[in-house]
Amino acid sequence: MTQEWFESADFEKTANNDKKDSPSDSVLLEEDSETRDEAPVVEENPQANPEDKETSEETVETEEIAEKSEKIDESEEPVKEASQKSQSLESPFLPDSTSAKTALFAVFKEELADLWFWLQGALKEPTASIGSDKKHSYNAFALLTIFSATSFLFIVYHAKQGYYGRMASIDAHFMEQFPSLNLFSVFSILVATSLFFFSIIMGGFVVKRFVDQDSDWTLERAFQAHSRLLAIPVLLTGIASFFALFNGLRFAVLLCLISIGLTLLANLYIISRPSKDSQTDPFYRLLLAFLVNGGVLFLFFLAEMALVFDYLRILAFM
Repeated sequence: MTQEWFESADFEKTANNDKKDSPSDSVLLEEDSETRDEAPVVEENPQANPEDKETSEETVETEEIAEKSEKIDESEEPVKEASQKSQSLESPFLPDSTSAKTALFAVFKEELADLWFWLQGALKEPTASIGSDKKHSYNAFALLTIFSATSFLFIVYHAKQGYYGRMASIDAHFMEQFPSLNLFSVFSILVATSLFFFSIIMGGFVVKRFVDQDSDWTLERAFQAHSRLLAIPVLLTGIASFFALFNGLRFAVLLCLISIGLTLLANLYIISRPSKDSQTDPFYRLLLAFLVNGGVLFLFFLAEMALVFDYLRILAFM
């Protein structure tokens, strides 16, 4: 019995020892499982590190390439700008100076031909009315003013230098009695000439507007009505300015006087034609027209003489 009891006691001790040892074994098993689970991670990290290194190297290389490309682009920008400027200069859309000059000359030539065609028609039919009178009415007035002022200026210049130059050789103080010809004298003669021809047009305008009570008669219409009538004076003063330039004084003066007479005749033609709605007796209407027109011309004449009276003294003894 004693032996069997000892054997049973030994068996229980071994069983208890096995039970005590079993938790440690389970803990060891759990630790082994955790290490096994972590082992692939540790093994995978060495596999992932080269890839990360490769990607980091690639990003560095791409950044270096981008920096190099930016530097190259910055260095190429001035070249591109210069090439763009050169291309813009060579662009066919920009106007060339020679082509612009030729185009301007072509336009001027066309306008001159149109003016000459209108002048020929006005010389043939001075009293006719066409559509181009509105375009060339101011041109006719400007040409008449310029040609007349040029003729007067050259006549005064040659008269002073020719005839009075010989008188100055006798008396040194003789030339001091006359005004000198300078830029102010040119401007004065030009203004006085323009005032004279404008007074002709203004006289006809005042008669039509206030004597005939024609509200449709505007200043622009007055220019158009006088433009064709002034075609012959334009031609005569143009010829007179040519002869005055080359010291043909007497012939130039004769042509200028004829042109002035024709201009006054054109003014008489305009004011003598009554309007359709005029109810005044023709005789009294013509008398009133002469008085009004004469008053306008006289006022302008005073302004003209204030500008060119000293220069007319040079022509007194020519």
